[in-house]
Amino acid sequence: MNQFATGTRPFLGTLRLSRVEEFYGNTIALVALGTIFNPRLSAGDIVLLFTGNLLLTIFAFAINDVEDAEDDSKDSQKVVRNPICAHLLTPGQALALSWLSAFAGLALLWPFGARVVLLGALNVALGFLYSYRRIRLKAVPFVDLVSHGLFLGTLQFLTVAYARAPELPPSAALGAVFICTISMAGDLWNEIRDFEVDRETGIRNTASLFDVRRIEPILPHLFVWPSMGVASLVLLSLSGTQRLIVGLAVAVLCLVFVLLPSSLKKRMVTDQAQWLAALAGLLLLVICRVTSAAP
Repeated sequence: MNQFATGTRPFLGTLRLSRVEEFYGNTIALVALGTIFNPRLSAGDIVLLFTGNLLLTIFAFAINDVEDAEDDSKDSQKVVRNPICAHLLTPGQALALSWLSAFAGLALLWPFGARVVLLGALNVALGFLYSYRRIRLKAVPFVDLVSHGLFLGTLQFLTVAYARAPELPPSAALGAVFICTISMAGDLWNEIRDFEVDRETGIRNTASLFDVRRIEPILPHLFVWPSMGVASLVLLSLSGTQRLIVGLAVAVLCLVFVLLPSSLKKRMVTDQAQWLAALAGLLLLVICRVTSAAP
């Protein structure tokens, strides 16, 4: 039994290091949104772009665990989640797996040209600098929000919108701004959640400059209104049956969101609702593909 546990330790550590359960839905939704502004992409292109972006996001989360292992060891919850603190992986193993994910993700973006690979490389650079202890963009007020907004949202969307496209439509550029705002709000929410631990470990981020009790109630608005902006851009980019079906779906989701209690609203706009983001992204892909293929 001990040999079995020892043998499975690296496998379990690799799964835990990926933290894919925290962002798979967001990645699906971002790729789906990108295809709305770039309808020339084939099904194979979409699979490659999704997998590449998923691997780049895995790198960002994994390198964060590598760099934060010392701090996470002081948190009763993170000490169990972080595979280095839990002794499932050595720091060297976790670092190697992190960079393997980054290079594999960039390789999958290679068929889409230098511009898309450059966006992916910028994603990797920001994800690394966000956590790297000697720089730690996440400990620089306001820079933490902007960098998070770029490498966890905006750049994934742009790699899809730019793939095989001669230029970026103005509507996609505006959509990228909305997506960046949503990601920045998510980062601020995470900073509020980790406020006490960050204060103990000496991290001074944007949340440390404000009274978190006052800014937390406004965060749902920073999610909802930019999300409505993205939905409006999507509807304007569609036509005919696509616009009708997606418009009805958006209206129903908005109504449901308004009627939900505040506790559930908070769960819907945090990492706990990845299944919902995945479902929305897949439905958007299916609706657009089926209706565009119909005679």
